[in-house]
Amino acid sequence: MNLTTTLRRSAAVAALAALTGSAALAGTASAASVEKTAVLTPGTTIPVDFPGYREPANNRLKGGYRIVVVRAGLTLDERATTTIAAPKGFGVVTIAFDRQSQLGGRTENVYVGKRSVRLTLFPDRNRVAAGQVGHATIYALARRGGF
Repeated sequence: MNLTTTLRRSAAVAALAALTGSAALAGTASAASVEKTAVLTPGTTIPVDFPGYREPANNRLKGGYRIVVVRAGLTLDERATTTIAAPKGFGVVTIAFDRQSQLGGRTENVYVGKRSVRLTLFPDRNRVAAGQVGHATIYALARRGGF
């Protein structure tokens, strides 16, 4: 069977594309996981000490506030970027990590009063061993209305 030059080139390009596509899929899978789990409502116990927020004496969340809970996991050599959004009609006041957190983070924007915060997460090298997954629970305190 004689193939034309154009047909041979097309077949070669298709084979090359299939080969590189399968090689990309065969790469190492990321162990990064970020999942929004719950929104805590008024009356629930405040789970962490929020910086810049004076908790009431009974340690219960006041009316007009919500806490968004996000769980994350990363391996030692990973970084992940996520956006944490407050419920509609609320603005983020501050964020906090739980005491057993093996991850750290930094914000990408000035978030106070805005509905969402962009957060870059990275593992703490002192708490996460090579090949292990570090975990953290991130809490975002949000307040109803304008600031």
